[in-house]
Amino acid sequence: MLTDTEIEQIALSEISKAQDLLNLRKPTREQNYDRYYGRKLGNEVKGRSQFITRELLDTIEWMMPYFIRSFASGDSKVTIKIKGQPPWVGKGIMEKIQEDLNDSTPNLFTVFYQWIKDCLLADTSFVKIDWDLEQVDQEAEWNVLSAEHMQVLQNDPAVKVTSARQGYMPDGSTVFAQVKATITKTVKDQISIANVPHWQFLAEPSCTDINDDYGKGQKTTVMLDYLKKINQAKSKPGKPFFNNLDKLGTHDVEMDGDYIGKDTAADSTVESDEDTGLKAKVDYVEWYTKMDVNEDGLLEDIVCFFGNKRLIRWENNDLGFVQFSAIKPIIDCFKLNGISYADLVVEIQNLQTMLFRRILDNFDFQNSGRWLRDPNSQIDINSLYNSVPGDVITGKLDGLKDLTPAPFNPGSLSILGYVEQIKENRTGITKYNQGSDSHSLNKTARGMGMVMNASMQRLELIGRIFVEIGFKDFYRKCVLAYQRYLRKPFTVTVDGEERQITPEMLQGDVHCQANMGVTASIGMEEAGKLERIIGMLMKFNEQYPGIFTPEQVHTLLRKYITSSGFKDVDDFLPDMKKYINQANQRREQQGQAQDMMMKMKQREQQVDETVKMMNARTSQAKAEQEGQIAEETLDFEKEKSAQELHLDFLKELTNG
Repeated sequence: MLTDTEIEQIALSEISKAQDLLNLRKPTREQNYDRYYGRKLGNEVKGRSQFITRELLDTIEWMMPYFIRSFASGDSKVTIKIKGQPPWVGKGIMEKIQEDLNDSTPNLFTVFYQWIKDCLLADTSFVKIDWDLEQVDQEAEWNVLSAEHMQVLQNDPAVKVTSARQGYMPDGSTVFAQVKATITKTVKDQISIANVPHWQFLAEPSCTDINDDYGKGQKTTVMLDYLKKINQAKSKPGKPFFNNLDKLGTHDVEMDGDYIGKDTAADSTVESDEDTGLKAKVDYVEWYTKMDVNEDGLLEDIVCFFGNKRLIRWENNDLGFVQFSAIKPIIDCFKLNGISYADLVVEIQNLQTMLFRRILDNFDFQNSGRWLRDPNSQIDINSLYNSVPGDVITGKLDGLKDLTPAPFNPGSLSILGYVEQIKENRTGITKYNQGSDSHSLNKTARGMGMVMNASMQRLELIGRIFVEIGFKDFYRKCVLAYQRYLRKPFTVTVDGEERQITPEMLQGDVHCQANMGVTASIGMEEAGKLERIIGMLMKFNEQYPGIFTPEQVHTLLRKYITSSGFKDVDDFLPDMKKYINQANQRREQQGQAQDMMMKMKQREQQVDETVKMMNARTSQAKAEQEGQIAEETLDFEKEKSAQELHLDFLKELTNG
């Protein structure tokens, strides 16, 4: 088992190498930021132009909206999947991460903005993923509690009963009197992220990836009071979180090689913050590395904490990962650090600055002139310094000679255009896609589209690099943090439906997939071709039904989505087998519906024929009935007539 001293020596050796590498990269990074802010070059001459161009600022600020729109709003461009869990669990935890980080301080937008801009200027930038757990102990007391209530308190993990007196009621039930307990109240329990400035991140020279086996960490300057507060919050009875904090006196605080502060051991009868060293500056280093601390022949993941180059704590890295994620705009092969966009522009900006200074100096020479004056000419030198229209200069005529340089050749201005073209070729940021070219209206729409697509390809490639090496790693580590620290279920809305996710559902291997591609030009042209193919097949399918099968529809739609730059097609389309089964079911349902319609039509026809027959029979019966009635009426009339004739005959006989 390695001793603390041995661990300290090994870790300090690694940190020293990492610090040397950081110091080696420091001048270039500082220069890039100087050019971004438009600070002086350092070669300025008194009386000459000190104008500085701002190409780097213009380039970076033009790029930022695209990246912010891509990563800090809407779709995260990363899909999370947890092995053994349904897809909606990955979507749910992503919603939870986004929600928690947007509500934190600093929020997701602020962190991502600084993360992206810092890497564009300083080649590589970093964020730290952590978990904020803040708990406060409160004392509580109850005079009398029933046995049921006492059981509830004892089962609550946030409550620790410190004392109680057991008694009995007249009915024999158990009660507890004078119950005292300590309640642990959780003030904060959520994920947190923070930017790590490039000048604070340390990595060994052999490090090529943020997750490899070489040491890496963060060096910051804090007050001793900060470490004491952490120690107070995380210490357990008889087991302090940090060791040797009392040895971090202000007399041995090293800041960039200088010792500052005051010896806390100095004799003093008045206690103050300064005397006790609470405001003393401490070089605090959090170092992630691998060591064979158990001397079993295998490396273990550990985290070392240093204060002023003293080991104040080390522990096993239970998380199993380094709590940092990194992005870089241009990959420098086999290296952790990349190439910044500032590296492409700074040289051009310096050249533009020097050219403009020469031009402005020449204009100044033309207006003010340059003179050779004889000291015995009696010409007032102040009149030459302060040239005023209409002013009279006295002295000998031959005592002054004009040495003004030749006027500036306007043809030389073309070099500025050439330098601007070099910058556009390097960065891909042109006047056309910035919308600042006054002649762009004279260009054809197709030509302008080609220029825009070519420029967007560069930005989309950088965005894809961000996703693959940075954002996938970032969201994966966020999920791992939830796996480690989440204690309660949470509810999220996934695909319009509320679902509950428990800590157990988050366990499993975490896989992140990029949902972003380099789509400009090539991808959009391919998508356009697919649109034409789909339209053509749909027309043929109208004339020859069945030629456009569900398999073909699914395949073409998948190709269309991927050519548009989206990699997680399952967010848009169901699985092929599931889709085909659904399509076949729809076909069967449609066939069954058609059969039912045919049967219904046949039944309607049969009913119509039956109704017609019944109507015909009814009409015939009615006609027969009317004929019979007519015959009976005729017979009745005949009989009536016969009776009337018979009565008339009888009357005649009687009268006669």
